[in-house]
Amino acid sequence: MTEFGERVYDLVRRIPHGKVVSYGAVAALLGRPRAARGVGAALAALPDGTDVPWWRVINANGEISIRNTDHLPARQRALLRAEGVRFDRRGRVDWKRYGWNPEELGEEAAGAGRP
Repeated sequence: MTEFGERVYDLVRRIPHGKVVSYGAVAALLGRPRAARGVGAALAALPDGTDVPWWRVINANGEISIRNTDHLPARQRALLRAEGVRFDRRGRVDWKRYGWNPEELGEEAAGAGRP
């Protein structure tokens, strides 16, 4: 795994139960604001049984954007629902209610500004 991938995993592990964050926000928090696809690639490379809560990362529209492989979109939705995250009629999550922003909680940004 690359150093960037490990940093993605470390940050995603910090997302609280019942909260979500976008791929782009993860990238920005890691000091790489244009690396949203790299975040997605790192999460897609996770092995089964990982302790990284990948399902808490969704797209900027508040939607699940995993391609339909092995029923992962339905699995991601079920995992989020089990944590209390609700979707509206369009299949979107309310960012104000469920979005995670570590700065608002007084947490140190995860590697912001690092190369």
